[in-house]
Amino acid sequence: MRNPFRFGQLVKGENFCNRGTELTEIKKAINNNYSFWIYSPRRFGKTSLILKAFEELPEITTIYIDLYNVQSLDAFAEKYSQEVLKNLLDWKKNIKSIGKKISGFFKSIVPKISFDASGNPTITFEPQAIEKKSDIENILYIPEKIAAEQGRHICIAFDEFQEVRRIEPFLVNWMRSAFQGHRFISYVFLGSKQSLMETIFADTDSPFYEFGFKIPIAEISRRDWLHFLKEKFAQTGLEVSDNTLDSIVKKSAGHPHFTQYFASVVWELLLEGFDENEPGFTATWMQRIVAGQSIVFQDMFDQLNKNQRKILVATASLGAEDRLFSENYRRRFRLPATSTLSVNINSLLRKGMIYKKNGSYIVVNPVFKEWLINSFAA
Repeated sequence: MRNPFRFGQLVKGENFCNRGTELTEIKKAINNNYSFWIYSPRRFGKTSLILKAFEELPEITTIYIDLYNVQSLDAFAEKYSQEVLKNLLDWKKNIKSIGKKISGFFKSIVPKISFDASGNPTITFEPQAIEKKSDIENILYIPEKIAAEQGRHICIAFDEFQEVRRIEPFLVNWMRSAFQGHRFISYVFLGSKQSLMETIFADTDSPFYEFGFKIPIAEISRRDWLHFLKEKFAQTGLEVSDNTLDSIVKKSAGHPHFTQYFASVVWELLLEGFDENEPGFTATWMQRIVAGQSIVFQDMFDQLNKNQRKILVATASLGAEDRLFSENYRRRFRLPATSTLSVNINSLLRKGMIYKKNGSYIVVNPVFKEWLINSFAA
């Protein structure tokens, strides 16, 4: 039988669990031509969510651009131009007329058009062609020109948007300068680094301050997960107890990727004949998961300084009523003084190893959290 749980990839169709409230809010914002930003830890399902929203808005032209692997300003210009023009122009028309139209969009740079094996257009520029602000602003204005000409509403989503500062420190300034004048386009900014996204959108000194609003993405509810998981097990003829399902959701803390990952491992064990009613069954499947990644976690941990290690162990051990900055908790884990504690917490936030929620701190990866507890917090 095929394992029914999907993780580590875009989740679609029957593999998509709930998110009805967020989906409604996102579609409403796009329909109203509003721009907004979303933060969630990596693999939390925000990409699948925005693509599902796009799928359910066929009357709006949608464009998705992932910035994670973009290495330079030239690479950004090429990728942005390519995605925009591929989605907004009719490439079935005479290529000469299309080429002439494209050339009119650019001033000091000349794009080269070719086609890949699938027949999709590929646009490239001469190396280091983007030399000044006006070059990139001309490119950023292209979708607005086409939208105004064709009278259509366009929504452009940038995934891993915090990468703009790495690509080019001034790119965020140029984007804001261009985007603020667009009337036919709404923008969606997705990010997985909390501190960087908040610096871009919530810092009063940032060009993107108050450009769009934040749509929060919470954990999927325990009730929704229990229903979803039970149905998935039933589809393959495997019975599973509510206690086992509850342990999966508790250990994953409702994180979409890890909930399906943990469920897939439990499914495999039950298929192998393990008895879920045996004492220690939860420890068995959790240990199988942790053991496969312990070398990676040890390497990550070894690269941190002494205070960052203490903070991670303490964060992994936080109970519902515990506070990292409380005197008792600091004494228990021998945490440093408040100023040093804050500096190292911010460093872990930037690294994406922890995130802040409701005034508390959470280890992003629940498998890493389990490894920290088993290794150091016992």
